[in-house]
Amino acid sequence: MRALIYDDDEELAQECAEALAQRGYETRTRRGETDFPALIAEFAPDLIMLDVHMPEFNGIEALLVLAEAPRKPVISVIMMSGARDGLLDAGLSLGRAHGVRLLGMLDKPFSFRELDRLLADVPKAPPLSAAR
Repeated sequence: MRALIYDDDEELAQECAEALAQRGYETRTRRGETDFPALIAEFAPDLIMLDVHMPEFNGIEALLVLAEAPRKPVISVIMMSGARDGLLDAGLSLGRAHGVRLLGMLDKPFSFRELDRLLADVPKAPPLSAAR
């Protein structure tokens, strides 16, 4: 299983990557890369932890890219944000309207217990027909 942590807070992204690696995921973080579609195509994640508020390409834009991604049916998304402005709720509504598999949202800061609760809903293996 592969997980992409797409967050402009590199420290938090690395903490999430380490936590997911301990849970058996192969991980990649954004590390300053802003070409979200290229990362999705090249890394082929099963899970994306997606920050909503980013300066150059936000989580709402990323959801629209995922809505058109060929691997959309096998990608699970957890949205994250430190802002309490309703954008997470809007993102959840948008993602669901476009058929993106949204597991839920995490308000930053969050505990890894909260992350584990959402990870319980990630399919354990992608369908055999979902080629990488």
